Amino acid sequence: MSKQAYADDLLIAALFKERGVLALLVVAQVLATLLAFAPNSYGDIWQRLATISLFLHLIFLSSVSFLYLINKPLAGTSERNQLLIMMLTLLVTTVIYSGLFITIPSLFDAVDEPFEFVLKNLLMILLVAALFIQFLLLHHEKELQTKALASAELDALQARIRPHFLFNSLNTAAELTHIDAKAAEQAILALAALSQAAMKSGKAILLSDEINLSKQYVALEKWRYGERLKIDWQLPDDLPVMTVPCLTLQPLIENAVCHGVEPNLAVTTVNVELFVSNKTVTVLVTNPITANTQTQRFGNGMALANINRRLALFYQAKAGLTVIEKEGIFRVKLVLPREMSAELT
Repeated sequence: MSKQAYADDLLIAALFKERGVLALLVVAQVLATLLAFAPNSYGDIWQRLATISLFLHLIFLSSVSFLYLINKPLAGTSERNQLLIMMLTLLVTTVIYSGLFITIPSLFDAVDEPFEFVLKNLLMILLVAALFIQFLLLHHEKELQTKALASAELDALQARIRPHFLFNSLNTAAELTHIDAKAAEQAILALAALSQAAMKSGKAILLSDEINLSKQYVALEKWRYGERLKIDWQLPDDLPVMTVPCLTLQPLIENAVCHGVEPNLAVTTVNVELFVSNKTVTVLVTNPITANTQTQRFGNGMALANINRRLALFYQAKAGLTVIEKEGIFRVKLVLPREMSAELT
């Protein structure tokens, strides 16, 4: 099961995030403060505050830790069962720590009725659990709405990229039919592969498939530009098995061809480098910038901003796209996190 599907199935996943744990600790401390400073409180207030804080923090942290340990089988159950298990875990943990604190006289000197003490603690935790259930339901509903809006925006962005390279490819195939029938046939086959990729809006493909798709695009453009276009592929011998958003690398190469090769009448080399580390995959695409202002094309920023937005939606702002223009060289650096690859399957 992918991480994305897992996150959708686990309603209480918010409790395992930093903000969820912080919310638990804050609620526990606020509740401890209210109980310690209650009008009918007895004994030293600060000692009572420390004891109640320890008691509540142990209950909440132990419960969340247990739920985290069983999160995988828990994800396969219904939302109702998840909330029920969370409630039972909190109540059982409350009983356990209540019994433990009763056996330590120095903590609660006034526990004359152990049964009443445990019952009050259960009621208190039950009310807090009900509050967190409402929080989880609201958070889950908002998360689903956010994902739906992101998916719709992603489809719109993908649709804006799709016609651009298809239009250029169709023109190339049409021109080849008058020059070289065999080359036209190969161009149409490459165009079919590009068209199939364009239909995978919002989907993910293997990194190796994305590279092959980019090479097919380059083949189409080489028929168009001839010897003017050269591509220097610098790829590792073993590509990592990971998925990337469809049409991630190809638009970067297209951008380099449009703004580096097309306006340049001389032979132009586009460099594509790929570096793999334990945590990331980095892609560098560089192309020279023509000094001829009459043939120079403008508009690099719009296409790259579009790609950057798609990456933000896929990787939740954990991917990076940076652009450097220096000494006549235009460089695009793309950094993709390897650990989030499973979320795209």
